[in-house]
Amino acid sequence: MLRKVQKLLQQFKILPSVTKMSEVIDIDKLSAKRPAEEKNEDLDVKKQKTEDGTLATNETKKHMKRKVAILMSYSGVGYKGMQFNKGVKTIEEELFKAMTKAEAVTESMAEHLGKMSFQRCARTDKGVSAAGQVVSMKMFLLDDVVDRINQHLPDQIRVMDYKRVINSFDSKNRCDYRTYSYMTPTFAFQPIEQFTTDAFRVKDETIDRVNSLLKYYHGSKNFHNFTSGKKFNDPSAFRYIKDFSCNKPFIQDGLEFSILKVRGQSFMLHQIRKMVGLILAVVRGLAHESVINKAFEEDKLDIPKAPGLGLVLESVHYDHYNEKWGSDGMHEALTWDESKDKVEAFKRDFIYPTIISTEKTENTMMTWLGTLLYHSYANTSLGGKLIKAKKDLQEVHTSMMEEKSDTDSKALEIPTSSADKQNIDTTETMTEETAKK
Repeated sequence: MLRKVQKLLQQFKILPSVTKMSEVIDIDKLSAKRPAEEKNEDLDVKKQKTEDGTLATNETKKHMKRKVAILMSYSGVGYKGMQFNKGVKTIEEELFKAMTKAEAVTESMAEHLGKMSFQRCARTDKGVSAAGQVVSMKMFLLDDVVDRINQHLPDQIRVMDYKRVINSFDSKNRCDYRTYSYMTPTFAFQPIEQFTTDAFRVKDETIDRVNSLLKYYHGSKNFHNFTSGKKFNDPSAFRYIKDFSCNKPFIQDGLEFSILKVRGQSFMLHQIRKMVGLILAVVRGLAHESVINKAFEEDKLDIPKAPGLGLVLESVHYDHYNEKWGSDGMHEALTWDESKDKVEAFKRDFIYPTIISTEKTENTMMTWLGTLLYHSYANTSLGGKLIKAKKDLQEVHTSMMEEKSDTDSKALEIPTSSADKQNIDTTETMTEETAKK
């Protein structure tokens, strides 16, 4: 085009002094394409960059970041919960460090969770374990990526498997139900009138009564009394419980245990532990059965929170997602059937032994049961048993203090006999001679 304009200008002698337009404008430079070697250099730089702008390693350059769901199992004893909290020992901190070392994510991604769209299905509390936790995120799908990550994790934390999911998948919001279990020594069911001991063995009728009480929680209820910071008129206090049951007892390492299982859409902070705590208080005779229904009403009640040690996130369920995307030919259903044996083995090797050994060494449940006396539950439920138990406890405490006081007084009495006086004089003389030396 520029050459045509040049010819026209020369024909009409508008630019007689200019014989070539190239003297004014370097036409060759304007129309020339970039050299192939320059383009290749820029392309190499782009390939070396990940989506978050950081340079990738030679290993990750060969792979793209993909959205996945990761199945995890861990024993929570010794950790301050699941969620990452800078300066605090958490499960996520261990996971991110291991994934960075395995080059499944970059350091920048691990420091800024939004860059990998990270989300956990459930936020487990301090000391709480999980057999089937699921997190969603973007990571590099390297060869043997699960084994590579596990190489850098402690034995009590394992990545079991991963599956490709749709880009909009969120492990928390897409979850339909969550199943938790609570493993408790059966002496927690022992009546308050009896002396609580770990030799206690629960009867079938007690398990039947526990199951009868757990049915109070079924359905959609206002659980504002089973968490903290929720008011009665807060819509988010309503939660749906699909099932809650107590299994038959079993003996392990000389202790008898029973496992309670609850399945619900979602749970608030401490909700399950308070649900278990109230049931134990009713079974032991410290609160009346009517308190359970009263807890769903507007009045604020004092409900005890059972220890976190026995609580385990068993599994999470994605029924609607599986129905829509699980058989589309591109994605897999999030049922994790192929990992069930590994998960069960992990529970036998790490979760259950840790709960049992901690209970035996620290007496976690036994100590907590002693605090049930100091909860008021509902004002109308204090009853004769609680008053009598408190009175008996106070009498025992008073008797022990009086006995200790008598013992101390006798130890401090000054002897009055002549022999005793002579001993005192001799002791004082020896003390003075020692001081002079």
